[in-house]
Amino acid sequence: MTEPPSIDPYGYRRVLRNREARGLLLAQVASEFGDQIARVALALLVLQRTNSALYAALTLAVSYVPGVVAAALLGSLADRYPRRALMLAVDLGQILLIGGLAVIAVEGTPFVLLLLVLLVSEVLTVPFASARAALYPDVLPDPEDFVAAQGMSRAVHLTTQVFGAVIGAAIVGLVGARTALALDALTFLVSYTVIRVSVLARPAADEPGTSPRRILRDLGDGISDLAGDPARRALVLLAWGSALFLVAPEAVALAYRPDLAPVVGGALLAAVPAGSAIGALLLPRVRLLTQVRLLLPMAAAACLPLFASSVDPPALVAAALWFLGGLLQAFMLTVFTLVTLLTPGERRGRVLGVAVSGFNAGTALSFALVGWLATLEPIGPARAVSLAGAFGLVLVAALRVGWPTRELEDAV
Repeated sequence: MTEPPSIDPYGYRRVLRNREARGLLLAQVASEFGDQIARVALALLVLQRTNSALYAALTLAVSYVPGVVAAALLGSLADRYPRRALMLAVDLGQILLIGGLAVIAVEGTPFVLLLLVLLVSEVLTVPFASARAALYPDVLPDPEDFVAAQGMSRAVHLTTQVFGAVIGAAIVGLVGARTALALDALTFLVSYTVIRVSVLARPAADEPGTSPRRILRDLGDGISDLAGDPARRALVLLAWGSALFLVAPEAVALAYRPDLAPVVGGALLAAVPAGSAIGALLLPRVRLLTQVRLLLPMAAAACLPLFASSVDPPALVAAALWFLGGLLQAFMLTVFTLVTLLTPGERRGRVLGVAVSGFNAGTALSFALVGWLATLEPIGPARAVSLAGAFGLVLVAALRVGWPTRELEDAV
């Protein structure tokens, strides 16, 4: 089999020279930083108003809910409506919602109302992300360029996780929560402007229009698509199962060394996403066919640093191990890249919606399960992470039995 040429050292420059791809990346930077600012600003506002850590935590937890439910149900909107128009409509909706939130977030505003507005805003991020992901193969028809763009997009997402909360908190500290929310609304205006100027209009990929019945039918089609294709089914099962161990260190980071300065907990919390961001930039330089062959070995290798946490290493050593685990987690980039490339253009939205929904559900379950294990006295945070690593090794071994190596290589 002849392998496609690898991405040259200037592959990222080639992506950035593409006006549409550059616009999609810039819009992602603006909108995702805006999302982080809104979450932090509202959580701090709730904390100031109620003096309740529980209410502040619930405010942050709301941001994870749409990723489980809305991704599956609303993913098909990216197939049924023109993707550029859908992204523009979402940005306008976000400007109105977050701007309105800045206006109503005054003394006496019911806590439930603030959460409801934030929840609607988080729901709107789902069709925006689905439309953006589904557009990339049209904008970059060369698979190697698409892989490079996916790496950049993944790195942007992880970087906003690492720095977004810190920057959001700093902005709130400087100008206050309500002003921070107003500034957040401007980030969506930036995203709207960039998309309108740089991304070309295209017709809907599938029969336009939707309804509750069609949404449910599209959801069923997305599930059937994944279940009926051995290659994509194996990829998605790997992604969903991996979600149960990928975020294990983040689930216990703040409780790992509570006796040390808070900055240590912050470093531990950032270790995995920082490693993942660097891995997402490095992996696209490897040939796509080679990435396919490395999928299971990398998944197994990503478990080993977590398993090594069983010896309860010092915080600095744990951070280094978790960073290495995050670096090896770059295999997830290959997983979602392949699912996108192997899905017909008119069905990308619904299929990616189902795939992302399951991954988000696994992530939420991992946070809850690993966090619970860490509270058990015989286990504790370090061993909870090591158990997650052990589970990952068992998962990879089980998937290896029926892994569709030939189908994936032929598809590439």
